[in-house]
Amino acid sequence: MQVRTYNERFLQEIAKLNESQRRAVDHIDGPVLVIAGPGTGKTHILAARIGRILLETDTQAQNILCLTFTDAGVQAMRKRLLEWIGPEAHRVHIYTFHSFCNTIIQDNLELFGHRNLEPISDLERIELIRDLLGELPSEHLLKKQVGNPFQYEQQLADLFQRIKGENWGAEHVLEQIDRYVESLPTREKYRYKVNTRNNKKGDLKEADYQAELERMEKLKSGVLLYPRFQEMMAERRRYDYDDMILWVLDAFEKYPFLLRNYQERYLYFLIDEYQDTNGAQHSVLQHLISYWEEPNVFIVGDDDQSIYEFQGARLKNLVDFYESYPDVEVIVLEENYRSAQGILDAAHSLIGRNEKRIVNALSDLGLEKKLRAANAEMSGLDVRPQLVSYPTPCTNYRI
Repeated sequence: MQVRTYNERFLQEIAKLNESQRRAVDHIDGPVLVIAGPGTGKTHILAARIGRILLETDTQAQNILCLTFTDAGVQAMRKRLLEWIGPEAHRVHIYTFHSFCNTIIQDNLELFGHRNLEPISDLERIELIRDLLGELPSEHLLKKQVGNPFQYEQQLADLFQRIKGENWGAEHVLEQIDRYVESLPTREKYRYKVNTRNNKKGDLKEADYQAELERMEKLKSGVLLYPRFQEMMAERRRYDYDDMILWVLDAFEKYPFLLRNYQERYLYFLIDEYQDTNGAQHSVLQHLISYWEEPNVFIVGDDDQSIYEFQGARLKNLVDFYESYPDVEVIVLEENYRSAQGILDAAHSLIGRNEKRIVNALSDLGLEKKLRAANAEMSGLDVRPQLVSYPTPCTNYRI
């Protein structure tokens, strides 16, 4: 009786979906790319799709893997599923990328070992990098002619995070820097575009060129410190969350049976906020779905909301996914249930100027993403953004 009640409730929710949402939910098998703007019901369709899979296939709940980026996202998904399908929702595997990798580690400690490590705090990270800089000789490029010996500590922290997030090795980064340096003389930015008193059109901008060479040398000197940084992390028995993903990727390469276990365990994959995946997270998913010729993988992303670009997240992952599967179904959600049309139009007038957009990258599909107000309570409101400026007493403040 209770199961029938949940099924009826779920079918009632399905009936409320708009046309694009229904396409996303009904296309169960094969790769699907959903480009979903803000307020278009991403959590709604993810939960509805899981319910549809359980209702219409013989797939068990524990054979569905849903990955998102925040604990709040996991909780919201679980709550929605509980409302729709009942206790069975607890058996669906819903994780953040980091918690998923941690689960793999904890379930296979004989392969990963009892590391007895503790997560590094922000303060400990600063102390470690300062100790790392303190080891350098005074003539080191990151210390000489620098008044503050810790001037580059934040840049190093960001660099090391990017290297981990993209699953790069120091050698790979150094090779890319050398390749970039070799290309500098051919780049328009470093050539005069018009004749001047002292230079002809096409001459090398020596000052800019030398400044960039110096910047690249500093970058290389920072990259060379990455292995020592990792050693110091191990010596202090610390790790960060990106390390867990790297450990899992390394184990997938070393132990094919481990990878095969998880490849065969999951029949359906759903990934939210895919625009925020970095290289290592993207690689985890690719390892899992590479077992299937046509994987049942459902990607939801919005390139206009890539808030983790500074951590390595990128539009490229969405484009790579599209290009990997010739028969991928592409669906754009444009009906917004959160804002008035005036707000949506103003936002589109700004974001539409961005060059790095999925609608531009997939221009052959003729996609357009212009959100429409679909909430009856909001669509009729004549609400427009107002620009308000406030004076500041701090006249020397600069942004």
